[in-house]
Amino acid sequence: MKEITKTTTATFTKSARVVSEYKNDMIFEQPRENLIQQEFISYEVAQAGEANVLKRITITRKYDKFGGYTDQSSSEILG
Repeated sequence: MKEITKTTTATFTKSARVVSEYKNDMIFEQPRENLIQQEFISYEVAQAGEANVLKRITITRKYDKFGGYTDQSSSEILG
């Protein structure tokens, strides 16, 4: 069987995401002018004893005027 090799190239014309050990940096943009807040919401099936429940996880990144940011996460059982 013949092996197929694929090559991927990309060009970034705006600020690109940063490669980081901090997992939220892989989700959110780095600070930029006029960016105030970003939010990432995921829904997962989780175990609660012997039952499966739906869990909502929200991660919010709020940017400040000095080029920094604060991350906050919360989770909620929906049912």
